[in-house]
Amino acid sequence: MLKKRTLILLSTLIFLGQRFAMAMASRPADPNAPPQPAWMQFFPFLVMIGVFYFLLIRPQMKQRKDRQAMTNNLKRGDRIVTQGGLIATVVNVSGGIVEAKINEETKVKFLSSAVTEILTDQPTTIVPTVVS
Repeated sequence: MLKKRTLILLSTLIFLGQRFAMAMASRPADPNAPPQPAWMQFFPFLVMIGVFYFLLIRPQMKQRKDRQAMTNNLKRGDRIVTQGGLIATVVNVSGGIVEAKINEETKVKFLSSAVTEILTDQPTTIVPTVVS
């Protein structure tokens, strides 16, 4: 969800863009009038780039930073979920490789980027679904 400050900034930019566009469009059709400034042609594109930045790029960068922090903070004993859906306990972390044990006799090694979630101690309830 966007912060209030970001929403105010975006709405202000859009409002100002509309005001400038309307002011330029309301000029009389005088053949001796000076041409439109060059920045008016590019202003809608700049506004679109700003909107894409605040709605798509910035949240994705934050999500990537949070994921990197999660993989950097892996430690022995953490219960994790991998991209493949395996639930395992971390045995060793060295560099970008995680060694985890699935059960008492099975240990696996995989990249730390394959970890999607660190499980907490809160119990999860699985609700069965009925297919009819």
